[in-house]
Amino acid sequence: MSGDSPVCGGQPDELDELRHHWGSAYDIGYEAGQWVAQRRDAKGGTLAGPEPGELREKIAADYLAAPVPRDLP
Repeated sequence: MSGDSPVCGGQPDELDELRHHWGSAYDIGYEAGQWVAQRRDAKGGTLAGPEPGELREKIAADYLAAPVPRDLP
C-alpha cells in the first residue's frame, strides 16, 4: 500500500499515529484522497475513510468483531 506522506486530508503525524497503534494488524496508508487499511491476515476488504478519525473507528470496529493476530509477518 502506498501513501507514506499524505498530501491532503491529514498530517503525516496522523498516519504515523494510526500505524503506531494498528500497524501490526493492518497495512495503513493514504491513497487517492482516502485513508485506507487492509487487514494483515487478508480477511475482509479494504477499510477507508476521508479522515483519519473515521478510519480509526472502522479499524477498531473491525478488530472488535474479528481480532487480527498481531504476530503476522
